[in-house]
Amino acid sequence: MRPSDKAKVRHRRLVHVVLIALSFSLMFIGKADLVAMRDLRMSSNDFLAPVIDFVSAPIRGVETMAEGIRTVASLRAENVRLQAENDLLQRWRRRAEILESENQQLRSVTGTVSDEIRSLITARAVTAPGGSFAHTILIAIGNESGIAAGDPVITSNGLVGIVYEVGRAYARVLMISDINARIPVMLASSSWPGLTIGRNDEYLELAFLPAEARPEVGELVLTSGHGGILPAGLAVGRVDRVDGDDIRVRPAVEFRNLGYVSVLIGGTEGVDRSDLSQGSFFTPLPIDDDKRLLEGVNASGTRQ
Repeated sequence: MRPSDKAKVRHRRLVHVVLIALSFSLMFIGKADLVAMRDLRMSSNDFLAPVIDFVSAPIRGVETMAEGIRTVASLRAENVRLQAENDLLQRWRRRAEILESENQQLRSVTGTVSDEIRSLITARAVTAPGGSFAHTILIAIGNESGIAAGDPVITSNGLVGIVYEVGRAYARVLMISDINARIPVMLASSSWPGLTIGRNDEYLELAFLPAEARPEVGELVLTSGHGGILPAGLAVGRVDRVDGDDIRVRPAVEFRNLGYVSVLIGGTEGVDRSDLSQGSFFTPLPIDDDKRLLEGVNASGTRQ
């Protein structure tokens, strides 16, 4: 090997060594710079954070103001909608008052006895509806307030049940969904009479309808007033399913959300309330076509 070639090899090796040493040096310098940069960044954050908070305060104020303006606009629109609904309800109320007046006039003509002698008292539901074996609730009102066994219990949506046990300050209510509950009812659109039977679940069974009756899904079911225990016209539920003779009714009241109920007291003078099943007042008689399907007592207590 010539001397010039040996010099080139030595020079190349020296360059390699220098590059390796430089690489390690850069690695150490980078590590040191990373720690230094982190410390510098934390120091700058401690300095800049109050400044940023001070500068952003007006921006947050503007955002809060804009949100308030949007809320006011939303409330104004909601107020307009509620006013429209209130006007609609006022018109329906006036219409109901007119119909009530006409109804009273018709009752005076036909001699029908009015249920106005019943009064209403509100009570708190203490316990939730029962389980699989009994559907009853306890209400915080008793005979001190004048209620008695047989008084109907309602909400604004419809019939809840009937008082069947009364204490001094509490009473127990047999709900219409209980398996022992039998409620004389009629179909609102056709006035065909029937009987709802509790099933200890969320639905009622509609039975003892005349053969001519054709209930439809969604049809309103009301109390008929047979027997004199319950006033006529209380909402019981709506027909939910019709499958031949199997007619299912969904109650008008959501029993799981009962908070306060109202008890109708009075108006049953002369009516035997010892049998809350009302079997002695409401008797289906599908015997002859030329006879009535139902017998019972009317609102005045006269058997017919």
